[in-house]
Amino acid sequence: MISVAAMGVRGFLLLFSAVVLALSVSVAKEQRFEAVPTQTSFSSFVGAFGLVVSAIGLLALWLNRIPALFVMGADVVTSIFFLAAGIALTLGLKSVSNCTDTSDQALLNKYDNRLVNGGCISRHGDTFCNVAKNEDDTKFSLAVSRCQRLQADYVFEYLGFILGIVMIGLGWMLHKRGGTSRATYV
Repeated sequence: MISVAAMGVRGFLLLFSAVVLALSVSVAKEQRFEAVPTQTSFSSFVGAFGLVVSAIGLLALWLNRIPALFVMGADVVTSIFFLAAGIALTLGLKSVSNCTDTSDQALLNKYDNRLVNGGCISRHGDTFCNVAKNEDDTKFSLAVSRCQRLQADYVFEYLGFILGIVMIGLGWMLHKRGGTSRATYV
């Protein structure tokens, strides 16, 4: 019964890793000026790393040759990475209190936030950011979209951390119990 639960948790971890990767890459692709922020790049890495570790964990269900402690160690590292990426994005978005707020101060906060603005350039003493392409674009729709995707990204990173901890607990119980007839670890 525990191995069925572990397989379900592992499947959700695989799904959440894919979502983190997709959200991070979609935000990074819209970065027009300057380099992609470190938080976004790290989130992309964490999503890809989570996919690889989840795939190894699923393979461990059917292959006895994958050592249990190796997969458990990979789960620990993945959980730490998910937590670190979630914290990094949360702190990076600290100045943006609400993604959908259209007050002047909220729009300015989005415009000034390096994660949300898509990069900025200076021309003739003025700073222009990717989120507001011209003077008529007062609602900053791209900023709202980027902000919401970044918030969803860190939510899925925190959920990935929680599922990683659950996976470590289930794996430890299976390891102490002697595993199953088909695998040494989930």
